Amino acid sequence: MGNTDVKRDGGGDQTLSLIRQGYPWASRLRAGAVAVPTRLLGRRAVVVGGPEGVRRFYDLRLRRRGAIPLPVRGVLFGPGAVHGLDDAAHAHRKSLFVDVLTPAAAQDLTAAAEQGWQATVGRWPAAGPVVLFDEAVQVIGAAVLGWAGIALPAAECHRRSRQLAAVVDGFGTPGTPYARALAARWQLDRWARRLVRDTRDGRVAAGPGTALRAVADFRDPAGRPLPARVAAVELLNLVRPTVAAAWFVAFAGLALHERPQWRDRIAAGDEAALAAFAHEVRRLYPFVPVLAAKARSDQDVAGVRVRRGSLVVLDLHGTDHDPAHWEDPEAFDPGRFLGPAPDPDTLVPQGGGTVATGHRCPGEAVVLGQITAAVLVLSRSPYRLPPQDLGVDLTRMPTRPRSGVLLTADRQ
Repeated sequence: MGNTDVKRDGGGDQTLSLIRQGYPWASRLRAGAVAVPTRLLGRRAVVVGGPEGVRRFYDLRLRRRGAIPLPVRGVLFGPGAVHGLDDAAHAHRKSLFVDVLTPAAAQDLTAAAEQGWQATVGRWPAAGPVVLFDEAVQVIGAAVLGWAGIALPAAECHRRSRQLAAVVDGFGTPGTPYARALAARWQLDRWARRLVRDTRDGRVAAGPGTALRAVADFRDPAGRPLPARVAAVELLNLVRPTVAAAWFVAFAGLALHERPQWRDRIAAGDEAALAAFAHEVRRLYPFVPVLAAKARSDQDVAGVRVRRGSLVVLDLHGTDHDPAHWEDPEAFDPGRFLGPAPDPDTLVPQGGGTVATGHRCPGEAVVLGQITAAVLVLSRSPYRLPPQDLGVDLTRMPTRPRSGVLLTADRQ
């Protein structure tokens, strides 16, 4: 995942370069600078990174509305989602997520996933080779859908989990993956709208405190229920990112295999090692390479003058791999998280800023819990990796080992 220097081009459009280079694109363009002017998607842009760039990206002088291209945000987030709101509208809608994704909720989801992993791993010796990524989609999907108050037969739970994963898998990859994501998005939207309407009408008994009940009952600033289509979008935005933790779990399973010393520490009950391992998985393998915002007005962005409407792009991958803040950043080393907590603006695999008042993901603890649940059970479950293609395509967004990490349980 090392970077190579490329010429900074403030005039040529970099859209094709982003597609061709993927995750390292922004850090190659910045070449250590906090901010670099360029063009992207046919408009003027500035790419920022590092702690200073992170803080500037979450400045109120920038907005999110219209920053992410419609083909991407429509499939991944859905129309009318919280991710495209700003200011008071954003704060009000985000309160739904903050109220639902509490520390207790993260603990409940972690416990449900751990139980699911124990049952799943217990079946592996008789199952032959399994694909860890596929197993993670099903375990995490069942955990989050049940937690959300969505009771489904096993077959439908598996199908909805696969659809949620398909949306994530294809939103940033043209061609067949994107077509699959679009089809899955359409099916999930229809299904989620029915759930919301049936909950409101009393045909579905979603318990108090569940995500489904919270979404169905949520009111806009004027006191009106959200339109069913928007409520459905936000219901999916509560469960889909949890299923997306399957990408991290695939990398975590590979890392456990390659670093048996950490596997042994975690299996022995070293909670600090478990937490450090999960953080390092997210740091080394951030989910997406960049995030985008727009300038509300003509302004200076870390020394670069931009016009109103210009794109401001945050280099997530480069910030999480910045040699100025991470020693030997391309190495997998959980030990870097056993000391003092790092500056939160240097570790931004799911974005930066603050949860309460900004755009930082309120489900970060949920994702960490899903990683730790899988890692804990896997560390205590002997397995081996048969020959396979474990290469990682950095132009694939989101990326993961090509094989999905094929493993075989060692029979005792």
